[in-house]
Amino acid sequence: MEDQTLQNYLCRYFQSNGAEILNQSANKIQVQLTEALDQELINRPFYWQYIKKTGAYGEPMTLTFWTDRDKEENEKGEHLHFGSPRLHQIFQSARQKGKWTLLYENSRKNQHPSPLFPWLVVNVKYSFVSHQRKDYIASYGLQLIHGQFVEHMMDRLRSKKLHAMIPDHSFPMASLIQVQSGLLRIKRKVEQALASHSEEWAHKAERRMQEELSILEAYFRSSSYSEEEYEREKQAIISRYHPHIQVDIVNSGLFYLSQSAL
Repeated sequence: MEDQTLQNYLCRYFQSNGAEILNQSANKIQVQLTEALDQELINRPFYWQYIKKTGAYGEPMTLTFWTDRDKEENEKGEHLHFGSPRLHQIFQSARQKGKWTLLYENSRKNQHPSPLFPWLVVNVKYSFVSHQRKDYIASYGLQLIHGQFVEHMMDRLRSKKLHAMIPDHSFPMASLIQVQSGLLRIKRKVEQALASHSEEWAHKAERRMQEELSILEAYFRSSSYSEEEYEREKQAIISRYHPHIQVDIVNSGLFYLSQSAL
């Protein structure tokens, strides 16, 4: 990740979590944290315990980050780079905060009260794992009133203006399908997608595994391998080549959109 890309990421992370960008230059960003970010990123629990106990007004910290390795020694701030504990902490925070979201579309066209329709959006990662690994991301949308199911949902959302607050002149419609029920519907779609997927990758991995096991067997018979060593090597080959599929929800959310159907 180049310096500018990293800095753009930091700006999006802090702004989306309510922090104020006080100063920004080519390789530097100064941020006024919110209380929530201060408690999450800065290790000073006793300070916030004291604030809560006394009822005083807490002062979240201001942080300065550098993405340039060649910053001046007398410049204050923290150097962020891959491998730095602080950046790892920010990545972990972003992953946790991004698992579920609630957003509303602002089409900026409505002058009169207009409805926003609830869509459950789930991004799923399929991992086909053997001696090689292939990952695929699929995005699904389910309308929670009439049940329309949409694939490639994130592509439909890219052009929309989405905000964390309900826009003026809009109101959210109540869901008829509960989120848990919606997740079960999407789970069934995922299972159908896997059932229709080609199994050639698995057959190929099985053939490779049997070839490796045959070679091991032949070598074992002509060597001084002990039975214990043979079993250990055999299990290592099976663990490496045995095909299996992992399915994980990357993130999900409830999106209130101006369109009832897509």
